[in-house]
Amino acid sequence: MERYLFLFLLILFAGIEAYAQDITFYKNIAPIIYTHCTSCHHPGENTPFSLISYTDVAKRADFIWQVINSRYMPPWKADTSYRHFCHERVLTDREIQLIRQWIDAGKPAGESDSVIEKRFLTKFINHTMYDRPPDLTIHMAYPYEIKGDNRERFVFVKIPFETDTSGNVEAIEFTANNLRYIHHVNYAIYPAVEGADIHEGGEPATLDEDGPQAFRQFEPYLKGNTQMIYYGGWIPGTTYTYFPRDIGFILPRKGVVILTFHFGPSPVDTILTASLHFFFKKTPIQRKIETISIGSGGIGNIMPPLLILPNQIDTFEVTAQTTKDISLLYVWPHMHLLGKSFKAFAVTPAQDTIPLIYIPHWDFSWQDLYRFTHLVYLPKGSTVHVIGVYDNTDQNPRNPFHPPQMIFGDNNELMKTTDEMLTLILLYVDYQPHDEQLSICDE
Repeated sequence: MERYLFLFLLILFAGIEAYAQDITFYKNIAPIIYTHCTSCHHPGENTPFSLISYTDVAKRADFIWQVINSRYMPPWKADTSYRHFCHERVLTDREIQLIRQWIDAGKPAGESDSVIEKRFLTKFINHTMYDRPPDLTIHMAYPYEIKGDNRERFVFVKIPFETDTSGNVEAIEFTANNLRYIHHVNYAIYPAVEGADIHEGGEPATLDEDGPQAFRQFEPYLKGNTQMIYYGGWIPGTTYTYFPRDIGFILPRKGVVILTFHFGPSPVDTILTASLHFFFKKTPIQRKIETISIGSGGIGNIMPPLLILPNQIDTFEVTAQTTKDISLLYVWPHMHLLGKSFKAFAVTPAQDTIPLIYIPHWDFSWQDLYRFTHLVYLPKGSTVHVIGVYDNTDQNPRNPFHPPQMIFGDNNELMKTTDEMLTLILLYVDYQPHDEQLSICDE
């Protein structure tokens, strides 16, 4: 009996060893890395190294194991037990185990798959995370010098565009040569205004530094002379914004994009150039994307007013009501350095609660634009609740002040990083029957 038991255990462990030896980078590990890591770890991104090739991963394998085993990486702050989103950067226990077994087996490369590596490298050469080159790219006409004096700056930039035909926008993507000191970027797209030269000006205008003349180039668009076509933005951690199926917006043949940059303090002089990629679909746009901002700089009153006393952990809430039936595609939560947790949900007129997003441990460095797996229906008269918890104590390692100071928010559209915000941006379309069954994760 003992002999048979010994043989059984010998066969079992031999099988396990053979299986471990069969795990290779190109067959087992690369798909994990490319799905969850490479979107940030590539040339031109604000990360310390790239994770594309076998060598990139193998020489850092032990470090990678430490950060994934502790769940520090990959970063995904939304609670998956509250609501699922497309492309969640969450490793399964099985994927973590595979990486451990691959390391223990000596990190074998296996049969090279240069096609996949070249595909990813081509993406980054084209400066896009989308699955194909852009149909149109527009650039800043003049670079902007971020002065290394550790001051925050708010900068307006106008980028004109003029093409042969209009375009049905499937996706839009902001890119820059240096993302490190960009706190966030908002951009608004306008059609050309009669009597205004879209090419006038073009040089960046810095708030509180440049005079009124520098800002006159924006007046025809910001004074309500034309209807804004689309409003979007970029924050740390985001990539492109994608509109599935017949959803999107129409980019006119001629117009401008006005970008508002919020630059964080920089200790060194830095030259910034930025671009916007547009990806067009061949099918017509039947459902126009719309945007609404709730909280700081948007609709609704934050209660109590967003004033955070020192040495306090405080909770604030803002609500807004839908005025028509809508279907949500994206949610975009935003807070600053004192943020501790963020939750948003909707309550329908029938008193049903619809979870939108919950971030139990807010991290200013890892924000995202979250796309639902399916369109989320909010009936007319639904109340959207946004709840933010803020930690203004010494125990908050991101608190910019020691000792803590009184922090203001919701009193200025151009908030400093050391002020606070409580914002939820919703991207939506008008509701159509059966929207709830419509998957919107791109293939």
